[in-house]
Amino acid sequence: MGILEFLVATVPVVLFFAVPLYAIKRRSDQKDERLKVDHMREQKELEQVRQENYLLENKQMRIELDKIKEERILKESDDQKKDRWLIEESKEREL
Repeated sequence: MGILEFLVATVPVVLFFAVPLYAIKRRSDQKDERLKVDHMREQKELEQVRQENYLLENKQMRIELDKIKEERILKESDDQKKDRWLIEESKEREL
């Protein structure tokens, strides 16, 4: 058997198996790319949710801080009023 006959016999067989193997490989690569794209989308959505959560937490903390400031101001004003009463009472006692 000569080289030409060997090539004539093996080339069609190799091509017969090579085309489906190439298609399988390509489909696998496409699936991998789709998975990467899906993963990137999920990461983007997750980052958006994190940012929204961060903003909401900051807003909530700002509201709580404002409440604390208001309470402190009210408490200080009440303390000052009480101190005045004490001073007035002590003056009355002295008289």
